[in-house]
Amino acid sequence: MSKIVVNIEIQKDSNIKYEYDRKRGKIVVDRILRGDFRYPANYGYLEDALDWDGDELDVLVYSQEKFLPGTSLNARIVGAMKMIDDGETDTKLIAVHDDDYRLENIKALEDLDSKWLEEIKYFFSNYKNWKRPGITKVSGFENTSWALKEYQECKDLMREYGHLPKKEFISKMMKMHPEKYEI
Repeated sequence: MSKIVVNIEIQKDSNIKYEYDRKRGKIVVDRILRGDFRYPANYGYLEDALDWDGDELDVLVYSQEKFLPGTSLNARIVGAMKMIDDGETDTKLIAVHDDDYRLENIKALEDLDSKWLEEIKYFFSNYKNWKRPGITKVSGFENTSWALKEYQECKDLMREYGHLPKKEFISKMMKMHPEKYEI
């Protein structure tokens, strides 16, 4: 199990999409979700890891509690959700709040409530359909080992390319790693 520090962007049950703006060093309001959609988990990022979409690597934090945007918390990675968002790989690590004694028994995806996993899959498969049906695709879940490899790969990307503007990074990666994009 890998321990991480997650920076929370979005509180569980929120209909407000916040996003960390690396250039400004702030969490900003991106948009209000349409309809009845609300985030099914606390949603955050890892500042030391750059995902293929040009943003910090996302983390869904399993917890009964709601954490305010801008707070940081200790978590442990238990898996990942594989997702494509508008043609770009947009992995979501799945982690458990590490400082909650009620969650000590959760060591792997299999230990999580399967209904919660279905809820996050449904949410991320549909919450942007107003833009274009099928704009997001969730292809499934991966175990802790896979998630840790993805995290390391994204840490390497941040080290090497984190200084690039987002559009330049994506353009470069599309040429170098076309398998990470649906063109």
